[in-house]
Amino acid sequence: MLAKVFGSAVFGVEATTITVEVNIDKGIGYHLVGLPDNAIKESSYRIAAALKNNGYNMPGKKITINMAPADLRKEGSAYDLTLAIGILVASAQIKADEIDKYVIMGELSLDGGLQPIRGALSIAIKAKEEGFKGFFLPKQNVKEAAIVSGLDVYGVENLQEVIDFFEDKGILEPTTIDTRAEFYKTLDFTEFDFSDVKGN
Repeated sequence: MLAKVFGSAVFGVEATTITVEVNIDKGIGYHLVGLPDNAIKESSYRIAAALKNNGYNMPGKKITINMAPADLRKEGSAYDLTLAIGILVASAQIKADEIDKYVIMGELSLDGGLQPIRGALSIAIKAKEEGFKGFFLPKQNVKEAAIVSGLDVYGVENLQEVIDFFEDKGILEPTTIDTRAEFYKTLDFTEFDFSDVKGN
């Protein structure tokens, strides 16, 4: 079975949407293509542990994962969650009919918890530009991404929360940021003040 999940690559301040295609077929093996770096190649060990510790499994079949566009270098561990969800959908362990409407990013711990990622704001901006409905990312980064209006931004603590969302088992609300209120709060409580500057 073939599944498509979307992530994002960040270069400087620009983000590029990455299509992660996961195909599971007869045979045995784990093949990851599309110019992944070593951190992404090592993701299979983190994903396998995270799935097992949450009651799922890494299919004992031939797993082929393509990260497109194939000629663009992908770096970092932030694709762990993207790959894990793709594997679960492709192996029919979970059902996620609207998976193609979301960008999913996050580094997995072995227990299924999520570690923060870089470039959350750039990814959110690109996701909105390309018409995605929402963006799943680690809770530590949610305020940065939620600045972008018109995009449902979900801060999640672990793999299971994402699974529950797509299977309609959990209550996960998007984070909203009142940018005007945040701006004025910063004005009232500035970290630095010119009165603190000592002159000669």
